[in-house]
Amino acid sequence: MQWLYLYFPSLQLDSLLNQQAYHQPCVLVDKNKVVQANPEARQLGIKIGTGLAQAALLCAQLKVIAYDAKQEQRLLLQLAQRLYQTSATLYLDPPQGLLLQTSDMLRLYNGLDAYWQQLQQPLKERGLNYHYASAHSPLAAQVLARVGNDRLLKDQRQATKLLSQLPIHGAGLEYKLALQLERLGLNTLGQAQALPRSALGQRLGQNLVTYLQQLDTHSAPERSAYRPPEHFRQRLELLYEIEQSTALRFPLKRLLNDLEAFLGPRQLRVAGLSLGLEYREQNAERLHIGCSDGEYRGEAWLALCMLRLEQLQLQAPIIAISLNTKGQMPWAPLSAQLFEPPGGKLTPGQLISRLQNKLGDHAVQQVYLRDDHRPERSFYQGPPHSHYQTQPATTALRPSLLFALPQALGHKPNHQWCILSGPERIQSGWWDNVSICRDYFIARNPMGQICWLFRTPREEWFLHGYFS
Repeated sequence: MQWLYLYFPSLQLDSLLNQQAYHQPCVLVDKNKVVQANPEARQLGIKIGTGLAQAALLCAQLKVIAYDAKQEQRLLLQLAQRLYQTSATLYLDPPQGLLLQTSDMLRLYNGLDAYWQQLQQPLKERGLNYHYASAHSPLAAQVLARVGNDRLLKDQRQATKLLSQLPIHGAGLEYKLALQLERLGLNTLGQAQALPRSALGQRLGQNLVTYLQQLDTHSAPERSAYRPPEHFRQRLELLYEIEQSTALRFPLKRLLNDLEAFLGPRQLRVAGLSLGLEYREQNAERLHIGCSDGEYRGEAWLALCMLRLEQLQLQAPIIAISLNTKGQMPWAPLSAQLFEPPGGKLTPGQLISRLQNKLGDHAVQQVYLRDDHRPERSFYQGPPHSHYQTQPATTALRPSLLFALPQALGHKPNHQWCILSGPERIQSGWWDNVSICRDYFIARNPMGQICWLFRTPREEWFLHGYFS
């Protein structure tokens, strides 16, 4: 069994700096000590473990960000979710490591090199600095990756040789245990491996023996492998506070790319997104962005999100954004219009979604039919794509423009009016106390317009609509 370990020494800092080009020295600080530093800071002599005061003396323009262990855990989970599209079996090794089983994937990708090339793409997209190593056991791959081996080893003998050359203090052992080995004159890991395990256990404890055994153990770790969530949910902290909603395009695009990578392989689409905006010193706000037909492509969702954000006035500067999905449904990749060229036309659902996100949900209505003979009650307005719609009560000819209130003519149409058809008796509504009794006619008025008239039992005439 073959294993690959990925080590991200500056995961949180890289994720922040990847939001835009940033060339100033920048560090993450925890308990007044530097825990992560970008290349510009390291060039000035700032190292991991450097005190905050000393780092400030080395660089007056140093940008300091507080380290957040929970945020780094979330980033590791997001990265595992993205890499799960390429590698079927992986294990989380918090706070900065991922362990991948490569044996099952080599046949799919026709070798380790092709598999590694595919695995690197999401890492490059995120701008992450990482070290890696492959070996015959999980612990061996972890130790080699953490010392910056950066090699894909296909032979166990190569990994064993590299491990034996590691200095004791660089082999991943506890500091006290490494110091004890060094006092015994053991400067490399190979020297410790050459000694009898029973003697080492009696002298230095069982932890060292267990460690040496795990270096040669091919089996999977005892913890459970990573399983992706059923629904997409991500949060992104921003390097800078954003005061204009249109400036959210770049960080939002990053989340939507991950959304597409999540939905695409699963053959899913979503009907809506819940976009969370976290303000400085203000309560968070959530926006709903809908899509009538459902969508999975990040580019299409970005256009809909920006339409909604263009209308938004921010309450305060934004420090973080989050994205949740609503209404997951299966997605059929084959087009219903097989022989129609994709000429850039919008589908009805896409048009409705754009109008709703531009004007608001309340501003877009659709006319639906109701099973009622009374003309003014035979239709109603509702949200687009409502599931409830009945067939019309009649298939007779009806005008395209119907007045909300019929217009009284006051007299019987004279000879200048031409009756084309009728009468059509409509008598209905006795059950709800809104009964009508009318005789409808289709006629042409003196101006040549085709009209819809009706006559009441009292011989009163009304104009109810026009035909197109």
